[in-house]
Amino acid sequence: MRRFDLVDSQTASAYPGHVIVVAGDEVRTTGELAIRGQPHQGEAEPLETAIHQALLVRQKDALPIAVKDALGLWPPRLGELVPWTL
Repeated sequence: MRRFDLVDSQTASAYPGHVIVVAGDEVRTTGELAIRGQPHQGEAEPLETAIHQALLVRQKDALPIAVKDALGLWPPRLGELVPWTL
C-alpha cells in the first residue's frame, strides 16, 4: 500500500513536492492538485482523479506527493498518511 506525506497549513508551503488538497464531505470527497513550482490552477475533482494526476506528474519529475487534509476525509483504502515535518 502506498504511503503519502501529510502536511498542514504551516508545512504545505515548505513541502518539496506536490500537494493534493482534500475538500468536500464524506459523501463527495474532492482533491485539488497543487503542482510545485507552478501557479495554482487546480480544480476540485474526485479525489481518485487528483491522486492519479499527481502520480502522473511524479513520473515526470520524481518529486514526492503530500496530502493536505484539514477535515480528515482521506479514506484509509487510498494509502497511509505519514506526517511530514520540516
